[in-house]
Amino acid sequence: MTGKPRQPRADFVIRLVADDLRPWVVPLRSLTRVLNAVQRLIERTDREDSEAEGEAAEEETKQPLHLLTVRPGSAVYGVSSVDGPAAVQTLADAAKSLKDPDHADWNPAILSSIEDMSAVAKSLNCIIEFSRPGENGEIIAKVTPASYDDLSKSAFAYGEGSVSGYLERVGGATKQHCGIRIPDQPSKMVICRVATDDLIRELGQHVYQNVHVSGTVTWLRRSWRVKSIYVKAFEPFKGGSILEALQRIYKAGGKDWDNVADPDALIAEMRGS
Repeated sequence: MTGKPRQPRADFVIRLVADDLRPWVVPLRSLTRVLNAVQRLIERTDREDSEAEGEAAEEETKQPLHLLTVRPGSAVYGVSSVDGPAAVQTLADAAKSLKDPDHADWNPAILSSIEDMSAVAKSLNCIIEFSRPGENGEIIAKVTPASYDDLSKSAFAYGEGSVSGYLERVGGATKQHCGIRIPDQPSKMVICRVATDDLIRELGQHVYQNVHVSGTVTWLRRSWRVKSIYVKAFEPFKGGSILEALQRIYKAGGKDWDNVADPDALIAEMRGS
């Protein structure tokens, strides 16, 4: 007779810490958001593609996390992972980045994960702690209500600018979005919010075409890769001279132009060539 599968040991513990906070008062939606964020952090995947239309990702996870225990004492949740040491190391790396945001190599996966966890911490007025199992387990990482706002000052650069790319998606169940694939970062669709309903309808006529969009651009500061665009205007792509491309880049980058690590790649991105 085959025995029942043994429950695995917890690799780390998630604890929502606040006065009088107990597991049964944490909304399921908030808990799910935290667990999804931790899952993405461990797998180093971003949420933007799957959430552009308010849809949950249905793909099999590479390193699934399993909730093991729920017990009183703030809101405490034991979690196991297929690769426990790697999961704990990822949490430790995230903690290191949060402590020194100016020198961290931020990427979309960790940013979106911390953004979601920080939003939950803010909504519940709590701190989200990750610790090793045990009564006095070592704290691995903390996410506070202010964590994402604090790191945003170091991780991102903002400015009015223009970007050329291939328009692959238009629409959205709740908020209006479009998805643009930029030549310099073709493996990741950039999800953009669109300012007006009229603009989204006009964009819909140019799906699967190259377009030139203008608006507020958010870059990852160290790599100067485009994170997102708030699209205020667009036009079908018509190419252009290298001088025009440089002028667009200068306007987009402003005073941070001197910090661009790879000008040639950024020029190609802005021209869409």
